Amino acid sequence: MEKKTVLMGSENHNGWKLEELLAQVKQEVSQKINKIVNDSSPQAQLVVRNNLAIIEHLGAAEALQQSSYIVLDAISKNEGPAGNPRIGK
Repeated sequence: MEKKTVLMGSENHNGWKLEELLAQVKQEVSQKINKIVNDSSPQAQLVVRNNLAIIEHLGAAEALQQSSYIVLDAISKNEGPAGNPRIGK
């Protein structure tokens, strides 16, 4: 099975921006938490804790992405996926 590229880039102009994908995944995981948060079973509470940790890690990934944008924006303006790359030319 061929894997589909999901992130925006020079080969996929219509893909997700990483920060938008991370935000979407965080939102969906949060919705899953809301469906089970009132289930007091140990299994449900473990899943809630795991999902909260996942959201925390996704937030850390968002912070790393923002840090990368700061570095890249200091080099030059973002020309988008069809433009000239700022690094790795």
